[in-house]
Amino acid sequence: MLNHKTSVHFVNTEGDGNKILVVPTFILLYWKKFIFTIGGVLTLLLVIVGIFIYQKTSDHYQEELNRANSIKKQIDIQKLKESFKSIDESMHRVNQFMMQRGLQTFKMKNVGGEEGFEIEDVNEVSAFYAKYIEDLEKAIVNVPMGKPHDGEITSHFGTRENPFSGFGAETHSGIDFRGKTGEAIKSTAKGRIIKAGVNGGYGNCVMIEHGYQLQTLYGHLSKINVKVGDEVNVGDVIGELGNTGRSTGPHLHYEVHFKGQRINPEQYLNFK
Repeated sequence: MLNHKTSVHFVNTEGDGNKILVVPTFILLYWKKFIFTIGGVLTLLLVIVGIFIYQKTSDHYQEELNRANSIKKQIDIQKLKESFKSIDESMHRVNQFMMQRGLQTFKMKNVGGEEGFEIEDVNEVSAFYAKYIEDLEKAIVNVPMGKPHDGEITSHFGTRENPFSGFGAETHSGIDFRGKTGEAIKSTAKGRIIKAGVNGGYGNCVMIEHGYQLQTLYGHLSKINVKVGDEVNVGDVIGELGNTGRSTGPHLHYEVHFKGQRINPEQYLNFK
């Protein structure tokens, strides 16, 4: 049977191109079984491939799920709440600093301390604080803080003994920093130069407008590095320490003006 052949004659109805195909006889006798076997093998292969793909996909999904759960376990929700609460308290202190100086405070709700804070809220709350702090930074950069010079403060704001005659008293409208001629004098806040030149007893003087009705004045300079209209940032060198004008020796005279009034610059040197 296995060696037996059967000829299959294919006849063209138009009378030409007839073909004869010789095939093993057992294939013709058992063609249904052959088709079933081949179909079964193909189906089995498809099932194996499907199981392999599913297993790979399932393993990847499980790995990602395990990773997400691991990250979730590492996040201490209570610690996050405490951190956000700490930020709230810091913002409150900054607002106190602004309010004491007559400046507009920043309003925000206590996001970190609210009940119902869940892990899904972390990104939203973090974005909220990031935007808030960015807005705060933009505003506070215009508030004069810190020292324009690192020298020792030799004369404070208010009434003092006349430094020229030694007799009587006079009102001192700023604070004085001791130093050497030529040392750098820096802007204590971002702003625009509104005066740069000789200004009476101040000698060579620079005055900066910072917004929020705040100005700073730097007197007795030996050299001025800016001109009216210039924009300056915090820490920019605007001139050099000197002894010009009504002065008893090399020093910087520094003033802070708010709403047109001279106020004590020492309250702007540090957060208190």
